[in-house]
Amino acid sequence: MPSINEDRPDIKAIREELGISQSTLASYLGVSVRTVQSCEQGWRCPSEVVKKSLLLLLITHRRRAELTVLHCWDYIQCMDEQRERCFIYQSRQGHLCWFLLGNQCMRQPNKGWRAKKEMCRCCTFFQTLIRPAGAPAVPLRDLQIL
Repeated sequence: MPSINEDRPDIKAIREELGISQSTLASYLGVSVRTVQSCEQGWRCPSEVVKKSLLLLLITHRRRAELTVLHCWDYIQCMDEQRERCFIYQSRQGHLCWFLLGNQCMRQPNKGWRAKKEMCRCCTFFQTLIRPAGAPAVPLRDLQIL
């Protein structure tokens, strides 16, 4: 299973799991084919934006049939008052809680991408999103996604 290591994501394995070419991945990510090639060969490390986009592509690929029914607020049992303050709930995009900053996750405001990544790494809902449907839970130490 491909991983997105914090420093060096395995872009080639992710691209192959998605079943797309380097040029298609480059167009999805909004980068050049040369950038994809350089990242795949380890000459260059992708930006945080590219890593987030890779993760979004991977989750969409692995969980596509379930995305409309995976809601973080149900999974972590947010109270009504929390839901009403949360953009993720208001937009009914419960599978994108990890992607967007500014939401109140687990009653804590996000204070930037670095803090958000750490919060998501420990979140069982996020772990559910990232593993392929039907796959067993992944131990936290092996979850190199953000």
